[in-house]
Amino acid sequence: MSKTYNSLRRTHNMKNTLKGDSKMLIKKIALSLPLFLFLVYSPTHAFEMTSTFRIVNAKNETIASKEVSFQEGETLYDVTKRAFNIEESQRNIISINGIHSIPKKNIHWAVFVNGNFIELGLDEVTLNENDDVVWALRNWDKQEILK
Repeated sequence: MSKTYNSLRRTHNMKNTLKGDSKMLIKKIALSLPLFLFLVYSPTHAFEMTSTFRIVNAKNETIASKEVSFQEGETLYDVTKRAFNIEESQRNIISINGIHSIPKKNIHWAVFVNGNFIELGLDEVTLNENDDVVWALRNWDKQEILK
């Protein structure tokens, strides 16, 4: 065989090998891309945190206490709604785990985070690791809301 023929044959084989390598690379990328995107954008990578939640009745007795897990960035509203059975009326919580506010006596649910009364909307408060959250029935007429 001539040198030219052998040279052409080698060049042709190299092109086929490169085509095969390119196809294999494209297949690897196509298979890996969804896994990469899942890992990068997966919500499981948010930091999981815990806080203590307590429910206090109108007699100032703790009737429920539990550690609640949540993801970094979750709001007080979202975590409370997931952790407890709540009823709402016009975006106000009127019942937690079957314990109702008493509107005729002006006793309503108030929430305290780390001892501070929360005046913001529940969906505006972001929880942090180890926050102490207390949901308490308080008499709004007697300024008990601040205690």
